[in-house]
Amino acid sequence: MERSILRFLFFTLAMLMITQPGAIAFANFDAPYGFYKDLSAWLSAYLGGAVILMLYALLKRKELGTKFLYIYGLHYGFLLILTYFLELKVIGNINPSFSVLSLFFLSFLGFLLSIMLFLPAVFSPPYYSYDAPLLLIQLVLWVASFYIFLRLRELEEEKILTVYRIFLGLMLFSIFFGFLKVAEVFR
Repeated sequence: MERSILRFLFFTLAMLMITQPGAIAFANFDAPYGFYKDLSAWLSAYLGGAVILMLYALLKRKELGTKFLYIYGLHYGFLLILTYFLELKVIGNINPSFSVLSLFFLSFLGFLLSIMLFLPAVFSPPYYSYDAPLLLIQLVLWVASFYIFLRLRELEEEKILTVYRIFLGLMLFSIFFGFLKVAEVFR
């Protein structure tokens, strides 16, 4: 059971880390709109991808346990409400008919766009100076993922661990270039 939960937590953190660079890239596509727009775009993209994780969790419900699924559902619901109000704050004046149903549709679209823009955003970071807190969150997510990786190292096969290592290396590369971009903007 511990291995399944650790693996699922790693996948959740990975989904958060993968969606951030691409979501911020499309949030700032035509102009920088500020921290809240970038945060809401990132959380929205994550919520679109988290549905895939939720389906995976439902398939593994015996291994994960109902208590864990309940906590994950609460996490999803909380982020959905938070993202909805962030989106209202950012685009409420532009689109007054924005609804939760719109958020679901935009979440899936945001997830697909963030995945498509992931590699370009890694090699050309889309961050502005106001995105420094998001980069710090990305670094904290990476540290948490690395900790889970160390715990999984004893439980997983070597082939699987190589995939985790490649992912962690790519994300560290992304964070490093993101910090360089923010430092350049601060000058």
